Amino acid sequence: MRFAVDYPPELWAAMPDPAAGSDELWIAEQRAAFAGGPFADRGELFERAAREALARRRAGVDTSLLFRPTELPMTGVVHAVLLSDPEASARTVDDWLPDPATLLVDPAVSEFETDAFEHGFRIAYVLKERFADGSPKTGFVYGLIGAGIVGTVFSEPAIQEVTGTMQLYTDPVVGSLRTAA
Repeated sequence: MRFAVDYPPELWAAMPDPAAGSDELWIAEQRAAFAGGPFADRGELFERAAREALARRRAGVDTSLLFRPTELPMTGVVHAVLLSDPEASARTVDDWLPDPATLLVDPAVSEFETDAFEHGFRIAYVLKERFADGSPKTGFVYGLIGAGIVGTVFSEPAIQEVTGTMQLYTDPVVGSLRTAA
């Protein structure tokens, strides 16, 4: 299913399709995004982060976005999937909740609606699983319900500071999500 999404280019970059053969050009563009900012001397780090992000592309995902605010020293990855679903209106928050056995604490769940999706949920969670430094892995997922359509936008696991900051900037991106001809 085709869709459109709006995002500020100083915060986000859509990852190329693996079949396009444009990964190296995309990586160079991500490094160039930091060239005039406060982290210009950290180009190698952001290039490495872009390469790691590309490694996180997933089969079955319609698009993946790299969160790379040029004024903040962090990156993250968000994926989006839209599916036709004649039973979309029967979906509940449980369809998007992570497995309770994997959670460190109960997730934070709130309602989330957009112009294109009349109902939805935003879920933030902390996993029992930890990164090598001992920090718990955190993430978020948006479950969106429209007329015969279901949307899922989810983050790759990240440290709490990245997940929290990224989610602040993800709300308007998810809010802009719509089907396209």
